[in-house]
Amino acid sequence: MRILPLLTVALIGQVFTAATALPQSQPLVPRPVLKLIVEHPALAPYLHPEIAGRAPLVVSDHLLEPGVTPSRFGQPLQIVPDREMGTRPHLRILSFEVDGARAKAVVEYRVEGVQAVFDLRRDSKGWWTVVDATVTEHPPYSRGARR
Repeated sequence: MRILPLLTVALIGQVFTAATALPQSQPLVPRPVLKLIVEHPALAPYLHPEIAGRAPLVVSDHLLEPGVTPSRFGQPLQIVPDREMGTRPHLRILSFEVDGARAKAVVEYRVEGVQAVFDLRRDSKGWWTVVDATVTEHPPYSRGARR
């Protein structure tokens, strides 16, 4: 009957090893960072609130931390579960990496065929600022091809 305790210990050891080998969970974008992103001038030319269905600005909840919802175009952002997004125009966070007081957020606005990379810094009081933002267009959704 010694086989059963040894088997149990071996199985628990494998589960522990597998659990510790899992990657760390993806950091979530704080709502104040979302506010900086949606209000940044680099993204503004692509949002087009004058086009039907673009205001309020819809944002996927993918990689988004819960919290107070910021506004854009005088209306609160519409935060929608990622799995319910479908084909409607929306901003989606593709990745968010944090390294101490530095962070990088990559967002996509597929309806306009753009991806934006935001480099952020956090000060000693915990406030984030955007230090650089780059937007790239990706065909076939680029603005020229869409119209």
